Amino acid sequence: MFLKWLSRRAPGAAPGSDPLQQARAARTRGDYDAARDACMEVLRESPQGQADAMALLGAIAADQGQLENGLEWVRRALAADRNCVAAHFARGLLLEGAERIPEAEASYRQVTMLDPTHAKAHTNLGCMLHLQERLPEAVACYRRALALEPGQPEALRNYALIAGSVEQLGEAVAGFESHLARQPGDAWAHYQLAHLHLRLGQPERALGGYDRAIALQPEQADFHFARAQVLLLLGRYPEGWREYEWRWRMDRFNGPMRRFSQPRWDGRPLENGTLLVHGETGLGDTLQFVRYAALAAARGVRVVVECQPALTTLVAGVEGVAQAVSQGEPLPPFDAHLPLIAFPGLFETTIDTIPWRGPYVRPDPLREREWAALVAGSRPLRRKVGIVWTGNPQNRGNRERSVTLQQLAPLTQAGEITFFSLQKGVAAQERGPVPEGMHFVDLTPQIRDFVDTAALMAQLDGVVAVDTSVLHLAGAMGRRTWALVPYSPDWRYHAGRRDNPWYPTMQLFRQETDGDWSAPLEALRKDLAAWAGQ
Repeated sequence: MFLKWLSRRAPGAAPGSDPLQQARAARTRGDYDAARDACMEVLRESPQGQADAMALLGAIAADQGQLENGLEWVRRALAADRNCVAAHFARGLLLEGAERIPEAEASYRQVTMLDPTHAKAHTNLGCMLHLQERLPEAVACYRRALALEPGQPEALRNYALIAGSVEQLGEAVAGFESHLARQPGDAWAHYQLAHLHLRLGQPERALGGYDRAIALQPEQADFHFARAQVLLLLGRYPEGWREYEWRWRMDRFNGPMRRFSQPRWDGRPLENGTLLVHGETGLGDTLQFVRYAALAAARGVRVVVECQPALTTLVAGVEGVAQAVSQGEPLPPFDAHLPLIAFPGLFETTIDTIPWRGPYVRPDPLREREWAALVAGSRPLRRKVGIVWTGNPQNRGNRERSVTLQQLAPLTQAGEITFFSLQKGVAAQERGPVPEGMHFVDLTPQIRDFVDTAALMAQLDGVVAVDTSVLHLAGAMGRRTWALVPYSPDWRYHAGRRDNPWYPTMQLFRQETDGDWSAPLEALRKDLAAWAGQ
């Protein structure tokens, strides 16, 4: 993830006659063979620099993912000089690359003790604390790094990710602008500054930043993919879908490109042939884009959808889907294939031509009857609304998009509504006390899968949710849906809209200030009250 990439960037070094200086410069430009040769020359001819040379060999091994080899060089460096700062730093890089985060933290902390002015060690220590969700400690490290090296992009970027106020984000923006005034050719700094503009709700400025980054490094896939997200956010779909194809070149995308001997489908009829449609990202994407199966089937192809096991039964019932196969199961014979998320680009979808012929995900009738009895047995009030307050805690953006159950307390003033929990996982187990006065029913222990969730949802009058797969399920089922949207949302919620063109029955309640849910929750309370009083 980005924290690790940033923390492992090699510091620059100017070439010179000193072999160790030459080794550092070679490492910086990625010429690892030359760097190793120069280090070995130091080990042969200069006893005074041997610890630093061995430490640099450890750092080179870290760059190349060679953990054991690197740790051996670091061990030898520390045997020669137990206080070798470069060796402790290289050890941190190696352990970080191996995802041994607490051990990497200890190494970086040792560096800061031996050399309190080592700005990159403070940054990397902050990264390790950040990854462990020790945010106040991480912020302190980033601030110390920036006090030592005000324009350091890594510290600016990571500090901004934690920043909880416009003022703190502004500090980070100013830092990047100062850095870029000195180094306008730093493509990654333009990219990172664009991220900050996006976080500040300035997508047009973000787009300009990504454009500048791409002008400097045209083949960098991360830049193009980020640009795609902003284009889609702004509703510029044709450009956005084209840029989205760069995702396959990214090192850190959700999964590798699927490679088949069969061709990628170009939209033409297959003369009763079979099209394999395969997912690549999350449950929400599958629910959002499986609607295109009907359009593909209308072109005379038999559509087989490979999807997450949790969704196989529901996907099998979608119009146009001839067969649904769980990921990991053997695939049936097919004549062409297509990634699910490539459908909108293939069908030249614009924001005004998003296909919608009514609800396309339907609950199982037998499960519906079971859940109708369970809901009736809970003695609900006049209106029944499902609620989801948080997404997957493993998602790095979950903190921005989620609320707590206690934050939904204003909804208790919305009238005679029974709120049915649709929350599963750790968040359901750790939900805390139910807000006073909320008529709350939790039947989730009896939810076995998404088929049950859909059947329960069919018994309700509406759903209130943050950006999760359950929100997509509600939209795909055509349920009345109230969506809580963060200040800097995912592209599919667009910029400034109160509706969602992908789901006509969905209303959006957006943060007006980054991190502040009070205004959207109050607007949601009023809307629920007006609806419940009808």
